[in-house]
Amino acid sequence: MPRLQGITALTLLCAVVAPPPADARLVRLELRPPEAVAGGQPFGAAGAYERLTGTAYFEVDPQDPHNALVFDLDKAPRNARGRVEFSADAVILKPVDLAKSSGTLFFEVNNRGNKISFGRMQDTAPDANANAPMTMRDFGNGFLMKRGYVLAWVGWGADIAPGDDRLTVSFPIAMREGQPITERILTEFGDRNFNGRQPLTLPLSGGAAFKSFAAVSSNKEAAQAELWAVESDSPRPGGPAIPRGTPVPDSEWAFSHCPDGWPGASSAADICLRGGFRNDLNYHLIYRAAASPVMGLGYVTSRDFVSFLHHAAKDDSGSPNPVSGIRTSLCQGISSSGMYLRDYLYFGFNEDEEGRRVCDGMHIHVPGAQRLYLNYRFAQPNPFTQQHRERYVPDVNFPVTYGVTRDALTGREDSILSRPKTDPVIIHTDTSTEYWQFRASLLGADVDGRNDIADPPNVRRFLLAGIQHRWLKGETPNHGIADRQCEQLTNATHPGVILRALIVALEQWAKDGTIPPDSRVPRIADGTLVTPERLAFPAIPGVSYAGLYNGSGERDFGSRVAGNAGVIDKLFPDIVSTYRILVPQVDRTGNEIAGVRHPFVEVPVATLSGWNTRTPEFGGDDLCDLQGSTIPLARTKAAASAAGDRRPALDELYRDHDDYVRKVEQAARALERQRLMLPEDVELTVREARDSAVLR
Repeated sequence: MPRLQGITALTLLCAVVAPPPADARLVRLELRPPEAVAGGQPFGAAGAYERLTGTAYFEVDPQDPHNALVFDLDKAPRNARGRVEFSADAVILKPVDLAKSSGTLFFEVNNRGNKISFGRMQDTAPDANANAPMTMRDFGNGFLMKRGYVLAWVGWGADIAPGDDRLTVSFPIAMREGQPITERILTEFGDRNFNGRQPLTLPLSGGAAFKSFAAVSSNKEAAQAELWAVESDSPRPGGPAIPRGTPVPDSEWAFSHCPDGWPGASSAADICLRGGFRNDLNYHLIYRAAASPVMGLGYVTSRDFVSFLHHAAKDDSGSPNPVSGIRTSLCQGISSSGMYLRDYLYFGFNEDEEGRRVCDGMHIHVPGAQRLYLNYRFAQPNPFTQQHRERYVPDVNFPVTYGVTRDALTGREDSILSRPKTDPVIIHTDTSTEYWQFRASLLGADVDGRNDIADPPNVRRFLLAGIQHRWLKGETPNHGIADRQCEQLTNATHPGVILRALIVALEQWAKDGTIPPDSRVPRIADGTLVTPERLAFPAIPGVSYAGLYNGSGERDFGSRVAGNAGVIDKLFPDIVSTYRILVPQVDRTGNEIAGVRHPFVEVPVATLSGWNTRTPEFGGDDLCDLQGSTIPLARTKAAASAAGDRRPALDELYRDHDDYVRKVEQAARALERQRLMLPEDVELTVREARDSAVLR
């Protein structure tokens, strides 16, 4: 099956026949006047901050080998200089007095146009204005700003629709013979698009925050369109295949917009389903779409924006770099944006056109082993594969690991990191959820699930044990979509106290070479990484455990796909091989043994998992999206015995409330000694334990 060799050969050819790299980059940065934030209040020694917003304008030479891996760049219109032009929204938060800056740039790869770092790093509240923070409340504890960082964001997603201060881009459309290229594509609608309702109509993107790839015609025959309904995208038992489901009769759906009822108004960008979309079904729509932006330019916006802020004195118009003096650049990607960074590294975008390293350090958070559906024609970076849905996405393909491994199918050796001069130092963090949903075990175990694999010396990986994929500080635990999607209450353990310590360690590692803490992940060798069938999860009344996980394997998407880029011809890919997925083993309370155990996991009052189970209305015992579970321990041994709960009760674990608080403090102090918690977060955690109602 074609692999990266073809792309690599193309790159080498370009290097031979192309002229020396052109001076193509961020050419103009247009910013509006600065706005004071937080009422001018200081953030520690860094003082007051201000916000700069505007547009970054770029142009690149398609012949430059640094750009050669942007798929379809050769099909983008060019200006008189032979360059491809594009632009992106840009935002900078900086100390008003740059002399008070630490000289560190903290660049967040936005997630679907949204800024989400503050929710993880600064404990911002659920109702904070994350995309346009202005009040002190929007900045939470101000951790990143108190460290004097210059914070920056730039748009990269060509599928992002304007609105709600999302970061957008303007990218060229891939053309052939003067016309936009068309292809037959697959998109999916599921309960995350329905918000607990049964909508009659949806945009083809699934939601208003995303641009749709319109069909070539609202006539289904002309658009070669078909709609399928499936109970789950996963087979039983788990594996890489995707069940086809049942075709929906043509009489039951149309390309139309019908908020007021069937049949609605004809529309090539909307779908209408007579009777409405059901929460317990997924819907696969296949159709011929038109007008694909050159989506891979999303990697270039980050590369050239960060490089400009780090290195340039001014842009081509003579406007000065507003944050000159950057000495260290840290880049963070969360969830899909973490997947983005894994491909960004693999494709070589951490090297700018002058051969310089772009991001000195990276925090890659909660992507598991997955990569992003971006560098494709008609790419869909919004969907992300899970056990229940959207498994048509090209997500896990060779290579998976940061270090070199051999592809058993082809014998080829490859790795995510392969450019020692420009590869950053990396801290990769996953929660429990990513082992069940995003195949995180494949980062540190072979595809047969028999042997551990070592990471390269510039990578550290951490499991945040007993924590779910996403949670905001102060958010009310719930049962998922419409508060009825998941069987158990969600997991409210927040990772901020651990993530902040790791960011400090990352900065020290990138800036002066201080070696960070060792990796803390489950491993096959010590029995802490096992198959779901061997999980020692305790039997708990009222808790369903089916041992389901997001199966994986090597898949063939067609001859025009190589190295996670290209054109997908096999919308339901052929299965080439099956990977063995492993999950973290648990102790007698049902909490994970390995990894970094938050004090509230180390000193438990509940079973805290990264997985949850769906209710029948939302598909039965499939995994409940990226939600974890909170399953409280009984207060007394007698109550546990009466309920048939074999887990230890609170009065067996702790003498009283004060004993519980003492043990939380001991656990927090131990993490502080290991450089996995900061002193101020030890105090925060102990205070939260003291204020709790445990054994009061």
